[in-house]
Amino acid sequence: MPTTLSEQSPSQLVDRAIQENRLAHALLIHGQNLKQVEEFARELACKLMKIDLSENLEEALVRHPDVFFLRPSKKSRIISVADTRELIRKIQHSPQRGDRKVAFIFEVDRLNASAANAFLKTLEEPPLNTTILLLTTRPHSLLATIRSRCQLFRLPTSVQTFDDERAIAWLDSYRAWLSDLLEKRPGGKASVPSYVIGLYGLVERFRHTIESITKETWKTLSKQLPDDLADDERIAMESRISISLRQDFLAAIETTTEDFARGILPENPEAANKLVDSVHALENATSLLRLNMKAEAMLESFLLQSLRIWSS
Repeated sequence: MPTTLSEQSPSQLVDRAIQENRLAHALLIHGQNLKQVEEFARELACKLMKIDLSENLEEALVRHPDVFFLRPSKKSRIISVADTRELIRKIQHSPQRGDRKVAFIFEVDRLNASAANAFLKTLEEPPLNTTILLLTTRPHSLLATIRSRCQLFRLPTSVQTFDDERAIAWLDSYRAWLSDLLEKRPGGKASVPSYVIGLYGLVERFRHTIESITKETWKTLSKQLPDDLADDERIAMESRISISLRQDFLAAIETTTEDFARGILPENPEAANKLVDSVHALENATSLLRLNMKAEAMLESFLLQSLRIWSS
């Protein structure tokens, strides 16, 4: 059975395990927020590698000769068996600096079947003084045999907030759209075309907001990266920014929907059922992202279902 540490503070558990030299060789770090998962893993790796936490952690880790990274690649966003075997080869060598190595596997749920099976032997017979950090927001998409060989760290869910005015404005417009659906404004059922127009306006603004914030965030981050960072690493980092932002946005959509439903519940008892249906619709639409559906197509699917749910 895997060791689960989800009921205690992950940071405290890590610190104590490091001090007592009993940290497992493989840690499956998971939570709903990919950015939060990655930040926790970077801080953990820096503690293991004795890197000053006041530094730029990502840059310090990228530059360290005993820190290795494996990420989904190409348009398919799959971790291939070839890339997995290359990571396995690298971590077999003795450390170049200090006495420890750390390997990151980002979005480990993207391992294809061959890669996952190739990685199992390494989990069963890990290299000496090597810590493998497996990061995901979908732990149950992993093979049970992988999960069972890892120590599990579940990060607590944090409330998703945005300090970007464009995202906040989008969520306000989404709430107003729900309100119009519920009240059948303007003009009742005859106004379905206006709801659809509003729907596609939300989809287009969602796409533009994600692209704009990603571009601005990447522009700031890229200035802090080493000049010799490989192009593949840069592409992967920019992609992770977009994925993390998208996940935050979807979580905020769910929270906004819940808040809207609670607000009208006293006057509309059916709101509870509509909320349940909406959350299921969002979960179903989000699952399409694993099939590499574009985020705006996924949102369109969810909003079309929402139109039916809230206007019925």
